[in-house]
Amino acid sequence: MSDLLIEILAEEIPAGVLPQARTELLQGLAAALKEQRINGTFFIHSTSRRLVVIARDLPEAQDDMVAETTGPPASAAYDAAGKPTKAAEGFARSQGVAVEDLLVKATTKGDYCTARRLVAGRPTPEVVAEVLPPILTKMSFPRMMRWGDGSFVWVRPVHSLVALFDGAVIDLSLFGVEAGRMTHGHRTLAPGRLIIVGVQDYLQKLRSSFVEPDFAVRRRQLVERAEALAAEVGGHPGHDQALFDTWTHLVECPGLVRGTFDPRFLALPEEILVTTMRHHQKVLPVRDGEGILTPHFLAVADQAGDPKGLIARGNEWVLNARFADARFFFEDDSKTRLEDRVERLAALSFQEKLGDYLKKTTRLERLSEELAELLGLPEEKPEASRAARLLKADLVTGMVGEFPELQGIVGGLYARKEGEAEEVWQAVYDQYRPATAEDEVPRTEAGGIVALADRLDTLAGFFGLGLVPTGSKDPYALRRSALGVVKILLDKGWHLDLASAVGKALAQHDGLPRAAGEVVPELVTFLLDRLRFLLDRRGHRADEIEAVLTTDCRDVVDAAERVAAVSAIRGQADFGPLSTAFKRVQNILAQAGEGTGEPDPEKLTEDAERQLASDYLQARELIDELVTQRSYGEALQVMASLGPSLDRFFTEVLVMAPDPEVRANRFALLRSMRDQFSRVARFSEIQS
Repeated sequence: MSDLLIEILAEEIPAGVLPQARTELLQGLAAALKEQRINGTFFIHSTSRRLVVIARDLPEAQDDMVAETTGPPASAAYDAAGKPTKAAEGFARSQGVAVEDLLVKATTKGDYCTARRLVAGRPTPEVVAEVLPPILTKMSFPRMMRWGDGSFVWVRPVHSLVALFDGAVIDLSLFGVEAGRMTHGHRTLAPGRLIIVGVQDYLQKLRSSFVEPDFAVRRRQLVERAEALAAEVGGHPGHDQALFDTWTHLVECPGLVRGTFDPRFLALPEEILVTTMRHHQKVLPVRDGEGILTPHFLAVADQAGDPKGLIARGNEWVLNARFADARFFFEDDSKTRLEDRVERLAALSFQEKLGDYLKKTTRLERLSEELAELLGLPEEKPEASRAARLLKADLVTGMVGEFPELQGIVGGLYARKEGEAEEVWQAVYDQYRPATAEDEVPRTEAGGIVALADRLDTLAGFFGLGLVPTGSKDPYALRRSALGVVKILLDKGWHLDLASAVGKALAQHDGLPRAAGEVVPELVTFLLDRLRFLLDRRGHRADEIEAVLTTDCRDVVDAAERVAAVSAIRGQADFGPLSTAFKRVQNILAQAGEGTGEPDPEKLTEDAERQLASDYLQARELIDELVTQRSYGEALQVMASLGPSLDRFFTEVLVMAPDPEVRANRFALLRSMRDQFSRVARFSEIQS
């Protein structure tokens, strides 16, 4: 067994694309080699300048395989006496086998002549040289660069390529660079050439040249250094896992420095300070033992130390300048109230055909009030309406113009400073929550209402224009908006009829080219797709989710409760037979076609069907009551209790009775049961 080493050394790769690049390269190469019958253990490493794959325990060559090729029909390959024809001889010759070794194999299309031959496995280096270039050239990045004569395209220009198998160079080229055994150490600390003879030699020489290739090792060293530097000033580093990841991707030699900013800036709201540090300078605040910001920060450096303090002073100069800008905008913005800024939103376009932000604000005020009614929260209408009025006003502030990451947050801070009610300023502050499936939803009811209104207004407008996401393309982030709608409803436990809410949102727009009858069901389906995504993340099985979402679903909380009930009961002994029987009911009714009417007790002719009808009709009233109360677990228990009667029915009763009235009555009984059970779930979707 042998080792494989691949290193692509390039100009600095943006930190934001490295996680996806690591995944694509690792999974792509492992899958491509597995498809070629080459298996091993694969590892991915990366720094700001290089992507590295190391594979252990690879075979020297592919496994041999027996290839089978189908040739002409047997009727054409052999004559009446069973002797090979010229067609058989030509086929055997083309496959490199003797004609007498040909076989006749039966297929769905008849008997065909086939040839089997042993195909020797190719050497692993030859296969790597074949599969690696397409993987790398097809990697996707938000922005690409061209270099050389313009024919080479990748995230950054490539300088060198190391490709070694068991210490020997693999014959391949990529982006005009021939593979070899030469790489370089750290760009400034050890820029010299390194000649590599194998995997262990590669790792040892990189580390001796101030490059730590292992992401996990670099990250751990950064965390330890951050804790030590913060402790020196009596504090601790902020718990910002995403920033630690970014830092780790930014460097080859993990180092940190501590800097200080003017303590007078601590008078600014913490959100402004932290956002400026994190988003603009990628530095981490230091907090004291009570979690309060101190005038210290930590910045990443691509070297172990800062003996002259130049790196720290450079970061201090830039950060103080940014804080000075923030203070100016904060003080200048405070001269004009948010309410007085609302009319200025008319100069800010939301979308060409959907109007400006002032029009959106007017829609949000009306829609927030209507959603409060639909949600059974009429007491929240004044706060929700007021929050909707101010929701987008911070878009025309100087602070958001300079620091766009603060939109919403700035509005909330200004609203609080201006004396708006707590529910109002918190609703403005929280309007973009949740941005992901892991985010918290708005804190207050009014906040949840306006956040729903904002997203539904956007979704209704774009769907009404026909600007619907297709495939992986979603330029207007509508999937994120839909995810926000669903997560707010789930986390708040709010029962909302989606079709009604979408209809209300559509009604706020004027002149949309698509009719509500077309848009509403399409947008409801789109929202339910996001529910499917969230339920999957919560650990529910795909068939449980489909069993519910293939029924009438207009309320995401209700649907989630039904999925949870199905998940809870599916492991019980009497659920399996019920699921199997329900599938049989579904198949029979699919053949029978839809019909109407209740089963007639007078037309029940056999004991098994009388027993089933009696048990079902007694249970139906209880099921009705439990479903109305949303006691879905208990309703499923009652349904499951009908399993033995249903099983006996199928064992003893001929559903397709010769008498058309008896047959129709049996269909009516099964149809009534199916429709009643489908109020909770469509059990035919459950996989055994």
